[in-house]
Amino acid sequence: MSDPVRLCAEAYAGWHTSWLTALGVRSERANGLWRALDPPPRIYLAGITLAPDVESERLSEVHGSVGDAWQTLDLDRFGFRVWREEPWYHRAPGLVRDETPPELEIVQVQTPEQVVELEAVSVRGFGNEDDVIDPGTWHPAAVLDDSAMKMFIGRVGGRAVGASMGYVMREAVGVFGVTTVASARRRGYGTALTRAAMLSETGLPAVLAPSEEGASMYRRLGFEPVGALTIWAKPAPGR
Repeated sequence: MSDPVRLCAEAYAGWHTSWLTALGVRSERANGLWRALDPPPRIYLAGITLAPDVESERLSEVHGSVGDAWQTLDLDRFGFRVWREEPWYHRAPGLVRDETPPELEIVQVQTPEQVVELEAVSVRGFGNEDDVIDPGTWHPAAVLDDSAMKMFIGRVGGRAVGASMGYVMREAVGVFGVTTVASARRRGYGTALTRAAMLSETGLPAVLAPSEEGASMYRRLGFEPVGALTIWAKPAPGR
């Protein structure tokens, strides 16, 4: 089996490349490292290790936060601090039983208008239900040019209540951006949106980095921890 941590790191790099390209932010990958060449929006990483032996010096001047996929970097001396750690999860190939609640409609994003809808519900799901954002700030419609990016919206009564994304690679599917708005949680919507983003019909394993709150849900879907991602960031001036 391919190294599941490598699959997680590659999925992160692919997903970031897709969105940053759509935003007009340049990036590159070389010698076990992916990095943004321009400053990305704050929700995105600026560097991701794709191999465990990447030298810390190569990330000393990246334009943002760094994802340390094997927890092997030492970035303290460059002014970075560990911001948080997220577990890496992996699920072997296999279909998932469809238990989508009958009132939930899952729609695959295919139009610019739907990208706007996905961005808006994602902002409300990861923040507060009253949060708003200018369309295209973080999720521009140009991402539709990347056929590897699959996006889903969950609607109840015609209103968007959640979202998820699956990024299809040759060896795995990366699951990202699973969220539901606070008023629609604990109803099985997040599980159903995760199931959609796993794209299990591809016959590929799925990987993700769950939040602490979502870990039990992913375990029920068959995901297992395989490592951890350390995220390094530079403190704001004055801190």
